[in-house]
Amino acid sequence: MRQHQTYPPFSFRSRSSRSGLLVVLFVSALFPLLPGRAAAASAVPVQVHHVGFDRQAQAPVVILADTETARFLPIWVGPFEARAIAMALAGTPAPRPLTHDLMKNVLENIGVEFQKIVVSALENNTYFAQIHLLFTDRSVEIDSRPSDAIALALRFDRPIFVAQEVFTESSQRLPAPLQTISATVMGIEVQNLTAELAEYFQLPTAEGVLVTNAAQGQGMLQRGDVILALEGELIRNISDFRQKTLQGNPSVRLLVRRSGQDINIILKAR
Repeated sequence: MRQHQTYPPFSFRSRSSRSGLLVVLFVSALFPLLPGRAAAASAVPVQVHHVGFDRQAQAPVVILADTETARFLPIWVGPFEARAIAMALAGTPAPRPLTHDLMKNVLENIGVEFQKIVVSALENNTYFAQIHLLFTDRSVEIDSRPSDAIALALRFDRPIFVAQEVFTESSQRLPAPLQTISATVMGIEVQNLTAELAEYFQLPTAEGVLVTNAAQGQGMLQRGDVILALEGELIRNISDFRQKTLQGNPSVRLLVRRSGQDINIILKAR
C-alpha cells in the first residue's frame, strides 16, 4: 500500500526555556506532535534493507526488513527522502548539510537525545511514524512521516521499529536470495548489495558487500565502502565474504570501491 506524504494537524507542548522554545519552533515545524496517537505497546525491530524504485507505482520505496522472520515492509516515499535515506545508508556526506543533516546538528547542539523511531500506524493507506526524543529528562514523541523519521534514525544510528499490528498486517515474505541482509564479519558490519545500490556506486553488477559500520582498528575500512574482492577473488555476497575470511589469516587484502575509485586495503583479524 502506498504511503501518502501528508501532515497531521499540529499540536505541541513544551517548557518555556529558550532552548525549549527552539526545540518547539524547529522540531514541531517539521514533525508535529499528536498527543492522541499512542505509541505501539509492542514493536518489531527492523533494518533498512535497501531503497529501490517501484516501477508499478512509479515511486521510490524503502524496504524495512525483520531478519528473524525474513519478512519486510515496503514504504513508498518521495524522491528527496529516498535520496536522503540512500545517502545515509551509503555513508555519503553531502557537500552542505541537507534538511535531515541540519535537523541532526540542531538536536545534538541543544542537547536533545534521539532515542528511536516507530512506524506506529496505518490509516487510509497512509503510514504514520513517531520519533522518540529525550529533552531535559522529558520524553517527547513527535509525529512524522516514516520517510523523514527513517532518514533521521540512520543519521543518528538509532533503532527503527514497526508496530506489531502494522507489521503483521502489511509485511511480506522476503525472497530467499535477500534473506541474508546483514552480518558482522571480522569485526565489521556488512550488508548485501542490491541492484539499486550497485547503480548508486556505479558498479556493473550487485556482487560485493557494503560496509555499514567499520570497527576501529580494522585497517582503513570506512562506512560506505564496497568490498569487491578478497586476495584477488571476487566477493559475491555476505556468505561468500564470510567463507573467504574463515582461513585463519591474520590479515587479508581487500579490493574496495570508495568514492568511485578502486583501492586496496589490508583488513586485520580481530
